[in-house]
Parts: sequence; C-alpha cells; structure tokens
Amino acid sequence: MDLKLLFKNCLATASAVIKQVKPNRYYDLTPDTEWNVLALVKHMLSELSWAADILDGKTVADVGTKYDGDLIGDDLFKNWTKAANRALNSLAKVDLNQTVHLSFGDFNAAYYIQQQGNDQLIHAWDLGQAIQVSVKFDPVISKYLYEAALPHKRELAASGLFAPAIKVPESATIQTKLLALLGRRSQD
Repeated sequence: MDLKLLFKNCLATASAVIKQVKPNRYYDLTPDTEWNVLALVKHMLSELSWAADILDGKTVADVGTKYDGDLIGDDLFKNWTKAANRALNSLAKVDLNQTVHLSFGDFNAAYYIQQQGNDQLIHAWDLGQAIQVSVKFDPVISKYLYEAALPHKRELAASGLFAPAIKVPESATIQTKLLALLGRRSQD
C-alpha cells in the first residue's frame, strides 16, 4: 500500500465531512461518547495541524504550545484547509523511513502516516454520524487498515483510546469490520 496515497485519501474523506460542519451542530453528540462535534473537530484539526511539523522532523518540544488554543477561529473549513495543505506539502517531501518524533517515542514516518490517516478516516466517520452525513471508505484502504490493526486488537482495547471491539458477521463489509474493530457500530 502506498502510504502517502492512503493518507491523501483519508484526509480527502475527512475534509469532505469537515466542509459540511456548521457551528449550529457543534454541541451534537458523536459516537465518541466523551466528545461532542466541537470537541471532535478540535481534536481532528489539532492532530492535522501537528502533522506537518512531525513530518518535517520536529519534536514535541520543538512545537511546544503552537497548537494550543482555538484553531477553528471564525472559519473551520478555511483553517482546516490551511492545515491540510501544510500536511500534504510535508507529506510530499518526507522519506517513509525517516524518523519522526511522537509524544510516545520515535518511529519511522510510515508508521505515523498510517496512524494519522487511520485517525482522520475513523473520526470522519464519527463526525459524519453526528451530523448525518454518509461516509464511505475506500475498500482497499479499509482492508489495509483493518489487516494492519487486527493483530493489535488486544493492545487497541487496552489502550483506552477505543471502545471495545464489536463482533460483526463475517459477511459484513470491510468498512463495518474496521469500524467494529475500533469499537464503532455501523450498519451495512
């Protein structure tokens, strides 16, 4: 799988949903029980904002408090697009074997790009559920992310970052299987 293409696809999916978020929906509930739409959007934008600096080799200490505070401002989509363009520019230049510095250790850029893409894709679905927008994943990317995450099912559950995995029939779509693995209930 071309991880740069995976990231671009996941980001495009997230961008399509972000574009449809209106401020009057900010306090709607999301599948992430601890977050409303505003909290989820803030998380997604914060993670995306960090991507360029991380891919450019900066450490968490280098970035410091740069992304603390209100990143949404008066135009969510405009600020999202700026962060997305910065991330895509850094993505184009990064060597997948390059070391990147995350808050929990040093990894190669390929690992970070996959994690970042997965996070944006899954949260795009969460956001879509909250604002009643259908979100369809690319089946090839869904399969790749599902197969990458499946061996780590126990660690994912133990991390506290995801709800427990949900059992789904073997006949479920790959999108439903990926979402279920990450604790989300979807309808085929």
